[in-house]
Order: sequence, then structure tokens, then C-alpha cells
Amino acid sequence: MDSKPKQSGLEASNELPPPYEDVAEGGAGGGEGASCCCSEECGCSCRKPREKVTMRKNITVLHGVCIIVGTIVGTGIFISPNKVSMQVGSPGMSILVWFGGGLISTIGAITFLELGTMLPLNGGQMVYLKKAFGGLMAFLSCWLLHVLLGGLRRAIGFLSFGQYFWGVFYEHPDEVPGWADTLLCIAVCWITLSIIMIYPELTLKVIDAVTFFKTASLLLVIILGFIHLCQGHTENIGVGFQGTRWKPEEWGVAWNSVLWAYNGWISLSVMLGEVKDYRKLPLIVGISMTIVTVLYVLAVTSYHIALDMDTMNSRVPIASKVAAMKLGKAGEVFFAVAVAVSTLGNAMCASLAASRFLQAGGAQGILPACFGLVSKRFRTPIFSLLFVMVASTLFILIGDVYRLINTASFTSFAFTSLCAVGLLVMRKTLPDMPRPIKVPLVFPVVTLLAGIYLFIIPWFTNWRMCTLWTGLTVVGVPVYWVCVRGVYRPHFFTHSSDKFTRLMGKILQSE
Repeated sequence: MDSKPKQSGLEASNELPPPYEDVAEGGAGGGEGASCCCSEECGCSCRKPREKVTMRKNITVLHGVCIIVGTIVGTGIFISPNKVSMQVGSPGMSILVWFGGGLISTIGAITFLELGTMLPLNGGQMVYLKKAFGGLMAFLSCWLLHVLLGGLRRAIGFLSFGQYFWGVFYEHPDEVPGWADTLLCIAVCWITLSIIMIYPELTLKVIDAVTFFKTASLLLVIILGFIHLCQGHTENIGVGFQGTRWKPEEWGVAWNSVLWAYNGWISLSVMLGEVKDYRKLPLIVGISMTIVTVLYVLAVTSYHIALDMDTMNSRVPIASKVAAMKLGKAGEVFFAVAVAVSTLGNAMCASLAASRFLQAGGAQGILPACFGLVSKRFRTPIFSLLFVMVASTLFILIGDVYRLINTASFTSFAFTSLCAVGLLVMRKTLPDMPRPIKVPLVFPVVTLLAGIYLFIIPWFTNWRMCTLWTGLTVVGVPVYWVCVRGVYRPHFFTHSSDKFTRLMGKILQSE
């Protein structure tokens, strides 16, 4: 009789017990289906077993809730509800759309619960897509969302921080010299990612603290709005559904904006290998999505109580406007600080998730093996974090990237839809695979339909940019077959890649 104790969880090194081991296959040479072309005496690392270095399982329920809430709540809820209001035309419909966005996002999060408990590993949708459809789809999700767009998204967060940081000291932040703003953003980027790299436990504590601060700031907005209502001001919210617009393209923009504001619910799935007890995922997701949906709906209601539709349809920072009405200049300065801190916390959560996604790609052979390196000293994916730092810095130097990220956001919904399809496919192809949670069929279907809708609508409003990002995604197909699968890959490429990985492992004191 086997005397070994059963493990309650799976290691963050992406090792899987049967029948999951095929998800984690792929070595230093480059992944799924790749074979070493070296001779027996070449001495490369593909012939030498290396000591595995795993990341610590230090994500508790509280940390998990703060990661999800911290990733979702960025600048959007403080400044972008006016964009939604502009599209739908009335306070009542605006509030309903924000509630509907929370409901759809919660359904998506519940759908990912089944996938996450089936495959509780770092990597999130990349792991799910590889299991359901093979390495190509997994690579394309990583190629677009974290290689092409990863640095872009993080740069948006740090650039937004700079904008609101200067707003604390200057009435017109545009007066700040561009070089000073760029240096500030790069410095904050490097400091933030260095903390994530060297102090993983401190990172989680900072995320917890920032999340509590953001939540308190939203609660203050809500309280101020309802104080305004209790003082007898019903003229703004009393408009109800009058003026509602029904143009499909406007509704598409509204839904895209709302669901993008909720999009961080997927963040924890990227680092499931570091969750202490993945069986508590339903609790984490339930608490997180309830908190965010309630806060968002009440905050939007508060905005519509305090501000008329003309103000809501303008481009003013509405949270600061509400605070200035009730608290004067002090309130306006406080919310400039609140939005800056919120943006920084959002960028920290997103950087943490991105590094885990890239590390999982390297560990599973979806990306070059160097991305899978884990520091022996810090137990963090050090090479992936350095990549995020460099990519973010490059986009910060470019500066004007807001339009690109807005039009590229539709691509992330496409891969979310593919994950929902993958869940349905695996129910047919892998019926005996253990499923601690099995969600009703309606959940993946709703997630799929919502993703398809959000993928199609942008083509009617900005087809050129959609074509650009779709084309860049398709470019990943030959990159995958040449660089990952090894088709037509020269010998020197494999040998050089392995040498580079070994060198980086020594320099960074990694596995």
C-alpha cells in the first residue's frame, strides 16, 4: 500500500498529475512536439536535468480578492462612466448597463472557475486553450495579449499615474514638460516592478493596501452622492430613462467600455499555481465580483444623482467633480491622489499577472525557455518581469498609445470566447477529467455570445485598426511553427536558445 501522503494542491512549477501531464510538456528547446537535435556529447541543458525552482504558494483568500478587485478597479470607474452615459443617453439605462456588465462578467468568472479547478496552474487561459485546442491557440493568446500588447497595457497604467500625479500639484498638468513626465513614469515603472521581483510578499501587502484605499475612495463618492440625494436633489436622477438612445453601434461602444472596466476578473486565473488552496476559488470569485459590481453600480448611481446629463456627457473627471461639489478644492485634490494610487495599483496587479502568464508560457514550451526561469533567491519569474519592465519602458517612451489600446481591447474578448468554447469541447473530448466544479451550460454559452458580440462590434466603428490587430495576431502563426514547433528551425537557433537560457539562469540565479 502506498504510504505517500496525497497532495491537496498542485505545484506552481506547472507539474501535473495524470491525466494532465500533457498540458505541461515542452522543454528548454521550445515546446510542444519539439525534439532536441543535439548529439549525446553536446552537453546542453536538454540532456541535463535541472533542479526545479517553484514559486511559493502565498496567495490567500484575502490576497486573491484584493488581486481581482485591484486589477478591475483602475481609472475607469473614476473617469469613464461619462463615455457610457454619452452612448446610452439616460441615467436609468446607464445604471442598468453597468449592472448588466457586472452580471455578464460574473458569469464569465464562474465559467473560468470550472477551467481553473480542472487545471489549477499558472497561465490561465493559455493553459486552457492548450488543453482544448493545442499549442497554436495558446501561443496566439500569449503572442497578442502579453508579447505585443503586454507592455502597451502596463504603459497605459504608468502614463495615467503620471497624468494624475501632476494633477495634485498643477491645475493644468499639461504644463509639465514631457521629459519630466516620461522620467517620472519610467522611474515608477522600474520601482514597482523591482518590488514585484524582489519582494513577493510585500507586493501582496501593497496590493491589499491599495485595494482597500481604492474601495474607500469609491465609498466616499457613493456617500457624497447619496448625501446630495438626501438633501432633496432629485432633478438629475429623476430623468430616469428619458432620452435613451438605441443605435446598435453606440450600444456596442457602451458595452465594450463597461465590460473592459470589469475585465480584471480574469487576473487570478493567471496565477492559480500560487494560490494556497484552489478549492477556495469560488469564495474568492464570489466575494470579488460582488464587491466590484455593487461598488460600480452605486458609484455610477451617485454620479447621476450629483451631475446632470450635460456634465456626464462631457469629458470632465466626474469623481473629482462630485468631490469638488461637496468638499471643495480639498476633495478635488484627494480624488486626484485616489485616481493616481488606483492607477498604480492596477498597473502593479496587471504586471504581476503578466509575469506569471509569461513564466507559464516558458515552462510549458509555448515561449522560449528563458521566460520560465524562476529566481532561486526570490522565487519570482525574474526574466519575465525584466521583459515586462523593458516592454513597458519602450511604450512609455512612445507616449501616445491610448488610441491603440482602446481599439485593441476587442481582441482579448475573442480569446475569452475561445476559452468558453474550450470548456464545451473538453466536456466532450475529456468527459472523465476531474471537475471539482461543473457549471451549468448556460454560463459558457453566455460568455461565448458576449465575447462574439464584443469582437464583432468594433469592426463597424474602426475596421482599419481591427484589421491591423487581427493581422498582427495572424503573424503569430508562422512564428509559432518556426520558433516553437521547430519546423524549418536551424540547428544553431536551438543551440543558441539553450545557451542563452543557461546563461540567463546563471546571471539571474534562476533554475
